[in-house]
Amino acid sequence: MSEADDEGGWKFELEDLPEDGGEAAAGPDSGGDEDGEAGDEEGNVAGAMVLDQPLEPGSPSMENTVFVLLGALCTVLFFMAVLGVI
Repeated sequence: MSEADDEGGWKFELEDLPEDGGEAAAGPDSGGDEDGEAGDEEGNVAGAMVLDQPLEPGSPSMENTVFVLLGALCTVLFFMAVLGVI
């Protein structure tokens, strides 16, 4: 063990880093995803940034409209109070 390991610093080995080809180094957990499939899809923790379904416009509901207008009114009143207008 190195001196950095004793101090609670670096906790990874060189073998844990990806190789030049972009693949992870061979280790006990290499060889695919948890499902046993190769990770062909790209994405982050939340998933891919590409939408699976197209976005279609729709009309807003009355509840959403009321909350947007209430939020805008509260914001305007807040700034007026901060500026000393009211």
